Amino acid sequence: MSLTSRFILFRLPVVLYAGLIFFLSSGPVPSTELENIPDYYLHFSEYCLFYLATFWAIHEGFRPLQGRGSYWLPAVLTILFGISDEFHQMFVPSRVASVLDVLADSAGAAAGTAVALFINRLNGPVSDQAES
Repeated sequence: MSLTSRFILFRLPVVLYAGLIFFLSSGPVPSTELENIPDYYLHFSEYCLFYLATFWAIHEGFRPLQGRGSYWLPAVLTILFGISDEFHQMFVPSRVASVLDVLADSAGAAAGTAVALFINRLNGPVSDQAES
């Protein structure tokens, strides 16, 4: 697979998703339906998906590749992105930065870890054949 194809398939989704999160946190809540959902639900689900996209980008799939931080590196990057997003919101007039939001982001990362582990377990053991 070419370098460009690998970027588009594995890394572009997390880059686009990070951009979407940044865009959405740059202004007021975009709809009244979202205002009715507790904020921590939104943060939890948003960062669970961000963890999965980050895991996919780092490991080029849901099989953890040796030397790429296993399950912990995507979690650390997800939490750091959540912290940076809260920092960004400190400068947005209609938004408020919150430690509770970072905790919800972290819980989402933990749930994402559980989902990645579950997907990996569903895929079964790794074969001894070398990957191409």
